[in-house]
Amino acid sequence: MSREDVELSKFGILSRRGSEDETVAILAVGDPDEWQRQGNHIPTDGGVAFASIEEVTPELLDRLSPTYVVSPALSHRFDCIDLAQLLHRHGYRGRYRAMSKELPRPELVEREIAQICPDLDFAILVSN
Repeated sequence: MSREDVELSKFGILSRRGSEDETVAILAVGDPDEWQRQGNHIPTDGGVAFASIEEVTPELLDRLSPTYVVSPALSHRFDCIDLAQLLHRHGYRGRYRAMSKELPRPELVEREIAQICPDLDFAILVSN
């Protein structure tokens, strides 16, 4: 397992490389300090770009071409439904994973997002 795979697995996301040319990019949406307060690991060796929800624009998504977008399921400024709708409006078709430690029924949120954003590959990753 490469160092990059180890870092991604700490987010609950493991990269699978198909060729040497394929790269993995993660756009983490939210405040890095809030991420850490919620107990999420933040890789510091590159490959991850942070942005506030206000900075998530079609131009940013085009420039970064993230394989994954990750965020807390709930933050002080937005929730995963807000971000899912924004990504959907901007035409993002990649993977979006929301992180949570204590969401009692994540499947209800996943179902709601599947209905309102059918082209978005969304899941909630619950860690204990």
